[in-house]
Amino acid sequence: MSQPEDLLQLSLFPLNVVLFPGMPMPLHIFEERYKAMIGECVDREEPFGIILIKEGQEVGEPAEPVKVGTTARIVQVERLEEGRLNIMTRGEKRFEVVEITQQVPYMVGQVRYLTEEPGEPAASVFGEVKEAYGGYLRNLTALTGGWTAQAEVPGDPVTLAFAIASSLASGTELPRDVKQELLELPDAGQRLEKLLPLLNRGNEMLTAEVAKRNPFRGARLN
Repeated sequence: MSQPEDLLQLSLFPLNVVLFPGMPMPLHIFEERYKAMIGECVDREEPFGIILIKEGQEVGEPAEPVKVGTTARIVQVERLEEGRLNIMTRGEKRFEVVEITQQVPYMVGQVRYLTEEPGEPAASVFGEVKEAYGGYLRNLTALTGGWTAQAEVPGDPVTLAFAIASSLASGTELPRDVKQELLELPDAGQRLEKLLPLLNRGNEMLTAEVAKRNPFRGARLN
């Protein structure tokens, strides 16, 4: 039986994290099955899929994952003793698992890439989100001593939504189910509307932290 043209085989790494397109993610690889999987991905210069665990553990018996995840491209490899690895990855494309075809030694699935649609975000929401994210990045810059990895506010809805989701996932305690819901939303417009209140809350937390660390920031000196 031939494979449908829009499906492809992808090695899957079930984790207790949600990866968004464009988001950097460091990983420490120590289990034998994943040392083999990552080694093959490095040799073939292929990505693998990071997918949130629905039931089960990261270590040990095969876990049951959710259906939607993101491919991870390996951009840096540090080889350690006993074959262990430190790798830096970056999220690339969202995918949906159609069928799990292999469980051991590691999980492999038939997946379909998901199309990134801009949707129709309200002009007021788009403008408000851009302004709020600019403030968020300025606060991050203040907290990191004048440096931030993402100083630019993207101009298109798809890139902007994933950039904000990545920042919030890295910088605040968003529940896993909220992150997964953001990942699964069908277009950027819906994602931006969902992100706006989360971004505003994150901004409040960052602003308070900046004020705590820099009590004289913004004070007038006569």
